[in-house]
Amino acid sequence: MKETIHKPVLLNEVLEYLNPKKNENFIDCTLGGGGHTKEILKKILPNGKVLAIDADKDAIK
Repeated sequence: MKETIHKPVLLNEVLEYLNPKKNENFIDCTLGGGGHTKEILKKILPNGKVLAIDADKDAIK
């Protein structure tokens, strides 16, 4: 399978709307390439968590 680079759509708008802060928790129901999850994690660590799920089993890999 050919790897592709995923560029998150509307990343800045999502971060502005959610306004994640340290130690908060989130659920990402469309993990995809993980772009939104990665950026949210940067803002919520060290104790925040993201439960990331996706219907596409290849996205989980």
